[in-house]
Amino acid sequence: MVHSMTKTQKFESPIEQNRMVITKLLSGAGTVKRLNNVNWLRHEISYTEPRTLFYVPNKNQQPYLDYNSMKNIGDAYDYIIHNPKSPIDATEVCRIHSMMCAGTKIHGGVFRSTPKVIEITVNGQRMHAPEYHEIPSRLNEIIFNLNNTFDSAPIRAFKVHYELIMLQPFDDFNKRMARMVMNWVLIQGGYRPIVFNHPSDKQKYKDAITAYANGNYKAYMSYMKSCMLRTQKEIIQVLTKSKIL
Repeated sequence: MVHSMTKTQKFESPIEQNRMVITKLLSGAGTVKRLNNVNWLRHEISYTEPRTLFYVPNKNQQPYLDYNSMKNIGDAYDYIIHNPKSPIDATEVCRIHSMMCAGTKIHGGVFRSTPKVIEITVNGQRMHAPEYHEIPSRLNEIIFNLNNTFDSAPIRAFKVHYELIMLQPFDDFNKRMARMVMNWVLIQGGYRPIVFNHPSDKQKYKDAITAYANGNYKAYMSYMKSCMLRTQKEIIQVLTKSKIL
């Protein structure tokens, strides 16, 4: 047990140290550094990440990953950046989802009205999301827990990310919505967003969610913290190299 706890907590100190480094790099920083930081994160979240996690070389997938979809994710990111202190509630979750669905065939911000199976296997069986008539009350419960806990911002962010994915409140785009809400919680807590932009994330991201569904909470948290630490290091590199030409 001690070994396991050590493994899941090993990222916490470096994460806090990097947070202070980034804060210092941005403290009094000129427009160039701040813009580079924002633009790099926006590019990774709206372009690299969705292609890394879910791109499949199949023409049926194209509508989900075309320029319009990338723009929608970027617009949602801009929204959370410009509203860092807005209370996160069910209305805001629907708003984020609606932004991501603009110009697509998905009805944005409208709760699904059909049963849904989550593409996660638990004990040899695919998981079913809660019944659609349970979505409003379940979502309110998730939001209540998010806003009424003493857990750190990263822990709250990682939990709400998982819980929204398991709820599957909308017909599609649930994962990208959950990641955006997660990043909003991190921003509100004084952290930087996380990006899943490495090739290995395509499988590890799904494995981490499946691990949590199978009861391995620590494996999920360990992966999420490792991605957070990795993103921080990449942000520090961007800020360190930023120069006024």
